[in-house]
Amino acid sequence: MKFRAGRYISRVLLGITILGSISIASHAEESDSVASAIQSCPQQFHSLPLFPDAKMCQVFGQTVPATLTYHAPTDQQSTQQFYTQQLGEAESVKTTHGRIQLEYENANKIIMISKDGAGTQIDVLVKS
Repeated sequence: MKFRAGRYISRVLLGITILGSISIASHAEESDSVASAIQSCPQQFHSLPLFPDAKMCQVFGQTVPATLTYHAPTDQQSTQQFYTQQLGEAESVKTTHGRIQLEYENANKIIMISKDGAGTQIDVLVKS
Protein backbone atom coordinates (compact mmCIF):
# COMPACT_ATOMS: atom_id res chain seq x y z
CA MET A 1 0.00 0.00 0.00
CA LYS A 2 2.82 2.42 0.80
CA PHE A 3 4.36 1.74 -2.61
CA ARG A 4 1.16 2.70 -4.45
CA ALA A 5 0.66 5.85 -2.37
CA GLY A 6 4.25 6.89 -3.04
CA ARG A 7 3.76 6.28 -6.75
CA TYR A 8 0.57 8.39 -6.73
CA ILE A 9 2.32 11.25 -4.92
CA SER A 10 5.21 11.09 -7.39
CA ARG A 11 2.77 11.38 -10.32
CA VAL A 12 0.99 14.34 -8.72
CA LEU A 13 4.30 16.11 -8.09
CA LEU A 14 5.40 15.40 -11.67
CA GLY A 15 2.11 16.87 -12.96
CA ILE A 16 2.54 20.00 -10.84
CA THR A 17 6.12 20.39 -12.08
CA ILE A 18 5.02 20.05 -15.72
CA LEU A 19 2.17 22.54 -15.28
CA GLY A 20 4.52 24.99 -13.59
CA SER A 21 6.99 24.67 -16.47
CA ILE A 22 4.26 25.32 -19.02
CA SER A 23 3.10 28.38 -17.10
CA ILE A 24 6.62 29.78 -16.87
CA ALA A 25 7.19 29.15 -20.60
CA SER A 26 3.97 30.93 -21.57
CA HIS A 27 4.90 33.97 -19.43
CA ALA A 28 8.31 34.06 -21.09
CA GLU A 29 6.66 34.02 -24.53
CA GLU A 30 4.34 36.88 -23.48
CA SER A 31 7.35 38.89 -22.26
CA ASP A 32 9.16 38.25 -25.55
CA SER A 33 6.19 39.53 -27.56
CA VAL A 34 5.94 42.68 -25.44
CA ALA A 35 9.67 43.28 -25.75
CA SER A 36 9.50 42.89 -29.52
CA ALA A 37 6.82 45.60 -29.64
CA ILE A 38 9.34 48.09 -28.26
CA GLN A 39 11.33 49.45 -31.18
CA SER A 40 13.68 52.25 -32.06
CA CYS A 41 11.92 55.57 -32.27
CA PRO A 42 11.17 57.21 -35.60
CA GLN A 43 11.55 60.96 -36.05
CA GLN A 44 7.87 61.28 -36.99
CA PHE A 45 4.68 59.32 -36.56
CA HIS A 46 2.01 60.06 -39.19
CA SER A 47 3.56 63.50 -39.77
CA LEU A 48 3.71 64.31 -36.04
CA PRO A 49 7.25 64.89 -34.67
CA LEU A 50 8.66 63.05 -31.69
CA PHE A 51 10.59 64.82 -28.97
CA PRO A 52 14.39 64.58 -29.53
CA ASP A 53 15.99 61.66 -27.68
CA ALA A 54 12.69 59.74 -27.59
CA LYS A 55 13.07 56.29 -26.04
CA MET A 56 11.06 53.09 -25.58
CA CYS A 57 8.71 53.60 -28.52
CA GLN A 58 5.77 51.25 -28.87
CA VAL A 59 3.61 51.43 -31.98
CA PHE A 60 0.04 50.16 -31.84
CA GLY A 61 -1.14 50.04 -35.45
CA GLN A 62 0.71 51.22 -38.52
CA THR A 63 -2.47 52.37 -40.27
CA VAL A 64 -4.97 54.80 -38.78
CA PRO A 65 -6.33 54.76 -36.22
CA ALA A 66 -2.87 54.30 -34.74
CA THR A 67 -1.09 55.04 -31.49
CA LEU A 68 2.53 55.53 -30.55
CA THR A 69 3.73 55.69 -26.95
CA TYR A 70 7.21 56.81 -25.96
CA HIS A 71 9.30 58.32 -23.17
CA ALA A 72 11.11 61.66 -23.31
CA PRO A 73 13.77 62.87 -20.86
CA THR A 74 12.07 66.18 -20.14
CA ASP A 75 9.26 67.67 -18.06
CA GLN A 76 5.65 68.11 -19.19
CA GLN A 77 5.90 71.85 -19.84
CA SER A 78 8.99 71.50 -22.06
CA THR A 79 7.28 68.71 -23.99
CA GLN A 80 4.18 70.87 -24.46
CA GLN A 81 6.36 73.77 -25.64
CA PHE A 82 8.10 71.46 -28.13
CA TYR A 83 4.78 70.45 -29.69
CA THR A 84 3.53 74.06 -29.73
CA GLN A 85 6.72 75.15 -31.53
CA GLN A 86 6.51 72.27 -34.01
CA LEU A 87 2.76 72.23 -34.68
CA GLY A 88 1.48 75.63 -33.57
CA GLU A 89 -1.09 76.31 -30.91
CA ALA A 90 -3.33 73.34 -30.20
CA GLU A 91 -7.02 73.70 -31.00
CA SER A 92 -7.74 72.37 -27.53
CA VAL A 93 -5.58 72.03 -24.41
CA LYS A 94 -6.94 70.12 -21.42
CA THR A 95 -5.34 69.11 -18.16
CA THR A 96 -6.90 66.09 -16.51
CA HIS A 97 -5.48 64.09 -13.60
CA GLY A 98 -2.07 65.73 -14.10
CA ARG A 99 -1.94 64.92 -17.83
CA ILE A 100 -1.82 67.51 -20.60
CA GLN A 101 -3.90 66.74 -23.68
CA LEU A 102 -3.25 68.61 -26.93
CA GLU A 103 -5.72 68.27 -29.81
CA TYR A 104 -4.98 69.12 -33.44
CA GLU A 105 -6.93 68.84 -36.71
CA ASN A 106 -10.41 68.62 -35.17
CA ALA A 107 -9.20 66.12 -32.54
CA ASN A 108 -7.97 63.72 -35.23
CA LYS A 109 -4.46 64.04 -33.80
CA ILE A 110 -4.16 63.93 -30.02
CA ILE A 111 -1.01 64.16 -27.92
CA MET A 112 -1.22 63.16 -24.26
CA ILE A 113 1.70 64.19 -22.02
CA SER A 114 2.03 62.45 -18.63
CA LYS A 115 4.66 62.73 -15.91
CA ASP A 116 6.78 59.57 -15.87
CA GLY A 117 9.63 59.40 -13.38
CA ALA A 118 12.30 61.93 -14.33
CA GLY A 119 10.68 62.54 -17.73
CA THR A 120 7.39 62.26 -19.54
CA GLN A 121 5.38 59.61 -21.31
CA ILE A 122 3.91 60.83 -24.57
CA ASP A 123 0.97 59.07 -26.18
CA VAL A 124 0.24 60.07 -29.77
CA LEU A 125 -3.15 59.09 -31.22
CA VAL A 126 -3.89 59.56 -34.90
CA LYS A 127 -7.54 58.92 -35.75
CA SER A 128 -7.47 59.87 -39.44
